[in-house]
Amino acid sequence: MGWWTPTPFSFCMACGVSYAGRLGRDFTRLTTLGTEGRSTATTIMSLAAIRYLRGEPDLADQAKKLLSFTDNRQDASLQAGHFNDFVQVTLLRAALWRAVDAAGPNGLSHDEVPQQVFDALGLPFAAYAREPDLVAAGRNATDKVLREVLSYRLYRDLARGWRLTQPNLEQCGLLTIEYESLTELANDEPRWAGCHPALAEATPSTREFILRVLLDTIRRELAIDVDVFDQGHQEGLERRATQSLFGPWALEEERLEYAAEVVTRPRARNDQRNLFPVGPRGGYGNFLRRPKALGGYGKISLDETTEIIDQLFECLRVYGLVRELSTDADGRKHFQLPASAMRWTSGDGTRPYQDHIRMPNAPTEVMQTNPFFVELYRSVGEDLHGVEAREHTAQVPYDERVDREARFRTAELPVLYCSPTMELGVDISQLNVVNMRNVPPTPANYAQRSGRAGRSGQPALVFTYCSAGSSHDQHFFRAPELMVAGQVEAPRLDLANEDLLRAHVHAVWLAESGLDLGSSMRDVLDLVDDVAEPELLPSVAAHLQDGASRAKAKQHAERVLVDLDPRLTLAPWWSASWVDETLAAIPVRFDQSLDRWRSLYRAALQQAQEQQRIKLSASRSASDRRQADRLRREAENQLELLRAESGSGRQSDFNTYRYFAAEGFLPGYSFPRLPLSAFIPGRRGRHDAPEFVQRPRFLAISEFGPQSLIYHEGARYRINRVILPVGDLEGDDGSLLTTQAKRCEACGYLHPIPAAPGPDLCEQCGVELPAALSNLFRLQNVSTVRRDRITSDEEERQRKGYELISGVHFARREGRLSVDEATVSVDDAPVLHLAYGDTTTIWRVNLGWRRRKVKQQLGFVLDVERGYWGTSDDAEADDPQDPMSKRTQRVIPYVEDRRNALLITPAYPLDAETMASLEAALKVAIQVVFQLEEDELASEPLPGLDRRNVLLFYESAEGGAGVLRRLVDEPELWRAVAIEALRRCHYDPDTLEDVQVGEVKACEAACYDCHLSYRNQIDHQLLDRSRVAPLLGELARSTLAEATATTKSAALDAGVDSPLEAAFLEYLRAGGYRLPDRSQVLFPAAGTRPDFVYDAACAVIYVDGPHHDHPDRQQRDRGQEEAIRDAGYRVIRFGHRDDWAQLVDTYRSVFGDGTAFGEGTS
Repeated sequence: MGWWTPTPFSFCMACGVSYAGRLGRDFTRLTTLGTEGRSTATTIMSLAAIRYLRGEPDLADQAKKLLSFTDNRQDASLQAGHFNDFVQVTLLRAALWRAVDAAGPNGLSHDEVPQQVFDALGLPFAAYAREPDLVAAGRNATDKVLREVLSYRLYRDLARGWRLTQPNLEQCGLLTIEYESLTELANDEPRWAGCHPALAEATPSTREFILRVLLDTIRRELAIDVDVFDQGHQEGLERRATQSLFGPWALEEERLEYAAEVVTRPRARNDQRNLFPVGPRGGYGNFLRRPKALGGYGKISLDETTEIIDQLFECLRVYGLVRELSTDADGRKHFQLPASAMRWTSGDGTRPYQDHIRMPNAPTEVMQTNPFFVELYRSVGEDLHGVEAREHTAQVPYDERVDREARFRTAELPVLYCSPTMELGVDISQLNVVNMRNVPPTPANYAQRSGRAGRSGQPALVFTYCSAGSSHDQHFFRAPELMVAGQVEAPRLDLANEDLLRAHVHAVWLAESGLDLGSSMRDVLDLVDDVAEPELLPSVAAHLQDGASRAKAKQHAERVLVDLDPRLTLAPWWSASWVDETLAAIPVRFDQSLDRWRSLYRAALQQAQEQQRIKLSASRSASDRRQADRLRREAENQLELLRAESGSGRQSDFNTYRYFAAEGFLPGYSFPRLPLSAFIPGRRGRHDAPEFVQRPRFLAISEFGPQSLIYHEGARYRINRVILPVGDLEGDDGSLLTTQAKRCEACGYLHPIPAAPGPDLCEQCGVELPAALSNLFRLQNVSTVRRDRITSDEEERQRKGYELISGVHFARREGRLSVDEATVSVDDAPVLHLAYGDTTTIWRVNLGWRRRKVKQQLGFVLDVERGYWGTSDDAEADDPQDPMSKRTQRVIPYVEDRRNALLITPAYPLDAETMASLEAALKVAIQVVFQLEEDELASEPLPGLDRRNVLLFYESAEGGAGVLRRLVDEPELWRAVAIEALRRCHYDPDTLEDVQVGEVKACEAACYDCHLSYRNQIDHQLLDRSRVAPLLGELARSTLAEATATTKSAALDAGVDSPLEAAFLEYLRAGGYRLPDRSQVLFPAAGTRPDFVYDAACAVIYVDGPHHDHPDRQQRDRGQEEAIRDAGYRVIRFGHRDDWAQLVDTYRSVFGDGTAFGEGTS
């Protein structure tokens, strides 16, 4: 039985605890350690596993390790940082407990705490010293610095609410802070005699209670007078720690917390951040006015409360329990608690600290401590020395990955959190324990990851964390056998993928040419000082123009491709001249591949030069010159990375071979295509080198968005700046070069506007277009600034809430949209309208913060001089690391890429549930029918999740799989897709009745056997197979016709110039082959007008009568054919004596397979 309790949550009817009405959030009152997050759960389970393995004497040392998988590289970084911070905090608290427990009832004073904790910690010198071979004075100085750092961390750990998921010693009842002479002060009757009657008449125990509450409040707000909280002392401590310490015990550019000050008045509007008011209306003032606080004295007014607070502070001051610092302009005093007044004593772990201000009444039962953490702090000792975790992902530099793999093999590095990079291909030696931070996307992924443990007959433990907030995790938690029974699938590759084969032909040419790309761009480009647009080295240019090497490459490539002939003849892009055309285009494609590197190089060189000029300028302020010096050093680091001048150039992302693979010029199966890069600066005082991390552009629009956080190597970095390349500034005012576009609010089709005013109606659906999106700014490569280290308080990555929208735009060729349209009909009634475009441009646009105050204000403020993102719309405002210049502009970032895309529009309106279910059903069915991996096909609703009018499907694999085109060309495929969708949805395709598989009944709405998947969790609440079954039943008996077939057919007939051409069209119609797109199209450069043109297949058709048999006409035809091929088209001739059936069969990629229904489908 339960009941509703109105907010705020003030009283628990189950345990009797009560809370102060205005203090604290309901979330913190209701949250317990039983509702832990994924990171804490993974850390605790990982730590438990490692402690157990280390305690097994019969287990080989190299097997005492754990490998953990997650599906996001930043989550791996978060988890490693979370684990390391948890271990460090645990070690520190355990050492403090041992120190105070050994000290006995009197505990430890301020002066004794650092040394005693240092001794109890017992760290090996090499575990914290930057120079582990130091002796004598050098070693003593290092130890002294560590003691100072320990002192800071111990006092910082006393803060209220400091660790949300890891209760400190006080909360566990293992530590009590006593105050010198507090009992004596409470019993000093003469001193209280002149105070307010409520104090004068109170018993000593009552006075001691309210004084202790006040001192605890001051202490837990860190208003402590101690050197490690002094700002000036902290600056020196940071320098000393950077020079002497390393790893988790160094401060590593942390944002140190300095001491607060208590003032005896209410909070004022302009109070500084470190000022803590203790006034009559605040928490402590309300506490004093509670009936029992002052021993039942009676009601006291606000003025009386102020008087009592002043008297309490004065009494504490006289006894040395607070120290007066200064006085406000209005006469109110500032105080701090002297560290010398505190004594650190041991508790028995049975009663936790009670915050009497926020929790007036404890539970009716005795308050319980958390037994897990009590036991953890009591039991941990040297067994955790050397326990650390590291991330292993594609964004970790190669040399570092190799080092971590070697250390993990021997278990010197006992915990490794990795992305799927460790699924295969890495030797990890003996391994007995594998963890999965989340349920993998597929059973095949589970089989691959779990298979890393227990090889060669060794026992193994595989455990997976299932989040209560993930429907995917919960499904497999309830039915684990469906995940555990997975098998590793063999990798599949579309060998008729044009981009893939082009890259391999480029590789063949590279081998035949003998061109060595070296290891850095210095081996390719002529990098001359101060030249922002470096040219190719003469030797490289000569290789690119060498005809002999292209001839050899042609012979080699044709030998390689001969085995693919059956596949290639079916590919729409293939022609007999394709290899020649690909090899001829190598110089242009090679140069184009260098565009991204040149853009980064130009920007870095410009930044270095411009900031050097500012640094030397006498007219600039000192702060401007300091900032310019920092930006110049950053640019120099970027230049070093771009030139791959560091020792790991072979594995740098700008190593020439890796770079050309990422750009698609060479084969590269593990590099993101056409990525965007984020610059990660090296850390001060460490040996970490600066580096670039990369993301595919559709992911980068959010992960690299303004002020977004990147988790990397134990720290969080903030995207604070765009690397603006030369050429993006225009005009005398220095404004950014931006663009405009209109996006249809009905179908999501996007219309770029090269010149105002742009179209008024959507060219896709005809709906009136809204006002243009102006100041669209193509997202560039970005730079970051280190924010802080990852702590164990962080359960999930903090992500900026952006409003992202998508748009599509079909390519134009010769002034026409390159789009094939068709209609799926049932009994002549349209059901779906289809529009397919190859190389369709898909846009991702970031409109701004999702929770921005003014919804109509789109985009972000960008400093066009320095590239900094403005922060006025966000909590990061006024960050001193981002000094904005006066030249700012509001822009809307976007990225774009080209994909084969299909737009599916229902012929009649469908509700959100039906559209979401249709999208899920079609996506799964298309993958099954065409044997695609889940990641090869992507889908989303347009114009957005809140208005699902159109379904966008696009081929997300590099180069595309070539399946979506077939859905507008081959009528039988829609029937096959619909039938498969019905089967997947547990329906009999003929009767639409539920089908029971074995003893398993069909699901009620959706399950992982039909609609649900790891990727569509956002739609799980909408998916319902019954909503889409009738529509799928109609599609199972549908026909397909080109949407404009009648008009197009008539246009083709009107364009024929001879009976032979008319006979050709009739032959295509009779066989159900694709009809041409156009007829009698003039190609001015070639001086010819082919009879017919197939736009998408880039093919022209000549239907040759007897007059083409003459030698002179044949010679002219050959010249025109060559000119047509130079324009990128293949030429197909149908002579009056030729076997047309054989020709159509040879060029099935152009004409299709034909149908039994007759009437060409085009």
